[in-house]
Amino acid sequence: MRPAGITAGVSVAVPTGKTSNNLSYDPTTRQFNTVRTANVTTVHWRFALEYSTLYLTDRFASGVLPKEDPLRQWIPLIEFAFDSPRGQRTRGTVNPGIPYVSDTWQVAAEPGLPTTHGSTRGVGANIQVLFFLDDFLPSLFGKPILAH
Repeated sequence: MRPAGITAGVSVAVPTGKTSNNLSYDPTTRQFNTVRTANVTTVHWRFALEYSTLYLTDRFASGVLPKEDPLRQWIPLIEFAFDSPRGQRTRGTVNPGIPYVSDTWQVAAEPGLPTTHGSTRGVGANIQVLFFLDDFLPSLFGKPILAH
């Protein structure tokens, strides 16, 4: 096993309606306005380069996080995320981050740096808290859904 990894994902968002009404803030009038937005099918695709610090310790056992070594639970990564709406330019961001992984949850903070002209001009942020439900509530998972 090697400490470096690559993950990737692709998904397609198909809207249920041609348009939707959204709230938009107008800074000149300081009011929220309703804006009709066209909904288009969008392909979301992303990949990440990761480095698992768990492999830096002798106490590493496959599938078991070391309890006495919390710094080994940080996973530095760089995520490249892109959205390709049909008939529009692809927008993308680069998101470097360092998630912390526990037995039943994960927390991560990443800045979002625009990579394409269709992206926003400013730097954004992404904060995630994930719960691993199969480990958090093991009595609910790991058995057949339709049992006799």
